[in-house]
Amino acid sequence: MKKLFLILMAFGTLLIGGTALAEGYTNYLNGDSNFIFVDGHMGSAWYLDRSSLVVEKYAPPQYIIAVNVCTVPKADKGNTAISKVKTYRFFYNWNNREMYVDNTGNSNWRYLRPLASRAETSIVMPAGEMAFYLAYKMKFYGAQKWYHRFLKEYVDVFDNNFYRLAS
Repeated sequence: MKKLFLILMAFGTLLIGGTALAEGYTNYLNGDSNFIFVDGHMGSAWYLDRSSLVVEKYAPPQYIIAVNVCTVPKADKGNTAISKVKTYRFFYNWNNREMYVDNTGNSNWRYLRPLASRAETSIVMPAGEMAFYLAYKMKFYGAQKWYHRFLKEYVDVFDNNFYRLAS
């Protein structure tokens, strides 16, 4: 019984942590494809501003990308007013398949585990994944399946619908 509960909790966390377009959120803010939906939770939506993307370092296998992410509260109710814009910087190591975020601007990098909880990865991991895809037309965490220790199987972190928003 305990094992079943753990499996259900792990599966629930995986679903909650996913970035599939939830009902009530639009793919693009005000229909502008420069503002791509990357996350939504409890009515708020976060949109990556494609036009703000800057590649700060291109030295494969290492990359640094900065991008603005806009917060829209009550987006599920039709609100389209941006309440906050935050610049995130992402560091990627392709060989180790590791993504880091620096939201302080001081190169204080925090590792984003592919199957971490929503509390650890919300907003930043989907924004980092989308930024990499926009810059290089390559999936980062989404390019491979990751082993989920509770489900005991390999799973996708991002599905193909996530990347279609970049088209």
